[in-house]
Amino acid sequence: MKSTILAASSILVAAVAATAVATGEPYYSLSTKPISPMSWPHAPQFLSYSFEPAFWTEFFGEPGSPRDLTFTLLKHLHDRGAKPVIRAGGITMDSMVFDANQELSVVRTENGKGGIYKTTIGPAFYKHWDNFPEGTSFVSTLNFGNNSIDIARGLAAASYQLQRDKIAYYELGNEPTNYPTSRWQGSTEAYIKQWQNLTDAIDKAVSDDSHGRWWASSATTDVTPLKVRPSDLIPKGVNSTGQVGQYSIHSYAFATCDPARAARATIANILNHTDLLRYADDEIYPSAKAAMDAGAPWVIGEFNSIACSGKPNVSDTFAQALWTADVELLYAVRNAASVHLHQGAALAFQSDQQLNAPADDGSPGFSSYSLLYPVDSTKRGDARVLPVFVSQLLVAEALAESKGGSGARIAALKTPRGLLEREFSAYAIFHGQGRRNKPELVKLVLLNMKPYYADQEAAPSTLSINIGNHNGAVVKRMTAPSVDEKDSARVTWAGQSFRNADAVGDVSVERLVKNEPVSLRDSEAVLITFSA
Repeated sequence: MKSTILAASSILVAAVAATAVATGEPYYSLSTKPISPMSWPHAPQFLSYSFEPAFWTEFFGEPGSPRDLTFTLLKHLHDRGAKPVIRAGGITMDSMVFDANQELSVVRTENGKGGIYKTTIGPAFYKHWDNFPEGTSFVSTLNFGNNSIDIARGLAAASYQLQRDKIAYYELGNEPTNYPTSRWQGSTEAYIKQWQNLTDAIDKAVSDDSHGRWWASSATTDVTPLKVRPSDLIPKGVNSTGQVGQYSIHSYAFATCDPARAARATIANILNHTDLLRYADDEIYPSAKAAMDAGAPWVIGEFNSIACSGKPNVSDTFAQALWTADVELLYAVRNAASVHLHQGAALAFQSDQQLNAPADDGSPGFSSYSLLYPVDSTKRGDARVLPVFVSQLLVAEALAESKGGSGARIAALKTPRGLLEREFSAYAIFHGQGRRNKPELVKLVLLNMKPYYADQEAAPSTLSINIGNHNGAVVKRMTAPSVDEKDSARVTWAGQSFRNADAVGDVSVERLVKNEPVSLRDSEAVLITFSA
């Protein structure tokens, strides 16, 4: 009997391969055996966001007039089971002050070139949190840049008094690796001492509500005199007082902060899966492991493809959607508790050599890596959703909890023989306990990262991927005419586009019959859900 089954299986595989050859599609076999340990179960908070506080009003409006474009996007995610943690963070949180008498949510104090000196928030800033979908929680971000306990404590007290039930964590300071070197003279111990003193004082000011709920570090991976990544802070005793809830690190593998780095920030480079793996394992994972070894969760507190507000014609294209999906799943495999995709606008104070800048009239030059341009602007044109948004739908659905409430577990898969690792990535997603009391494989995510550009003369190639024995599956496809497509009306997830936030078009899925392979074009991704 066993020989008969094997023979039948061989005939089936041969028949599938023959079909692929007949249609002209190269044929490859994907092993669904993980090459990485299976992750911990992921909570709905995994897919999260960071918004530059100085531009909060542009993204969210005021409490009485919320910005529909942004909130519709958040609703799409909540409808798919995601419950993002919102961090009002970034460089301008280190210029924040609270004014109890200010009516507006945010008031920026700028120079003539758009450099922001001060970001004043009023009670409306916190009251606006009530407009977010039910289940949304927040990181209460505090100014450490001004080196003032009164300013930091005032922000913490205001957030606690107005929205204590919605605060998940507190965060003191953004990217201390970028602070003036005179602040701590490069001493990790000096940084820890001041951080512990201030967080302790703030704990007492908010009835110990924040104790044990602090994000620690919030450092970049840049090489700087001050070493304050989690892997630096943990051995030095940053949590000796028990204040840390999670360890945060920021992830930016590319940048446009100066001409040399801007030249390297190309579509081909950001879509090199091998290099993304190397960055994750060399720059991020040592801190992740240090946190987990210490018994604490870790998060990507802020990340995006290209620092200093992205790069037009790269981060505002469909390439950003492929990049974001791959990177978020990379960090899911490595057990990040949440990943906070950054949203913002160009700041004149980030770098005197940066590619991006505010508009000539001083209005925001919104970051080209953001999910959307939230309002009309002279720099970016009409308010609209950018191509990257579809990646959030893919990841939200991929990591959605099972009907029984178990969190999704994810593992990396080996690149099929004959394909290049830099151009292809694959992930297996498991739920609950299946046969023999083991998690059950329920989904696959496949990303073909090979760039196909609009000006290429030849048509894109399409792969036929054997995904092993299965009883049938549903395929949802993330696609666009080309990798450099900028019009989100031409970028779709399961047949729908989202240029104005509302879904346009009918949901379109492909149904695979038993053991049928899946097709995958250059610059495309699919989510495969297996039949029960």
